[in-house]
Amino acid sequence: MIEVLVSEKLVVRVPCAVIEHDGKVLAGQRSAALSFPLQWEFPGGKLEKGETDEQALSREIMEELNVAVEIVDKLPETSKDQGWREIVLVPFVCKVETTDFILTEHEQILWLKAADLPTLDWTEADLNVIQNYYDYLAAKG
Repeated sequence: MIEVLVSEKLVVRVPCAVIEHDGKVLAGQRSAALSFPLQWEFPGGKLEKGETDEQALSREIMEELNVAVEIVDKLPETSKDQGWREIVLVPFVCKVETTDFILTEHEQILWLKAADLPTLDWTEADLNVIQNYYDYLAAKG
């Protein structure tokens, strides 16, 4: 009998913000230096030990955009299996008081109408968030 040691798959929780403002939604273009270079995403980042999803989201948005977010609703989680790790996106619909952002991680940001979101080159996991956001908007009527 041959035994093979298989390490556990790394599961990374990534709270992200679908930020609404004046009828538009914020998209952030990933840095050329990051994984998925120059693809588009909803801002957010990895959960740190001891944080709730909401705490991580607030911290990440403050770090990436230098603004506070108000969480309005939670969307269904989506996941993307990358073989050696699984990314679990935990999206929240959010609002901001100000759009005076200071970008620390993104190449650029764009405000788009919801219908125009698919015109960008999104990361695969974020495409699922867009579909769930559309379902959320449809349910709101």
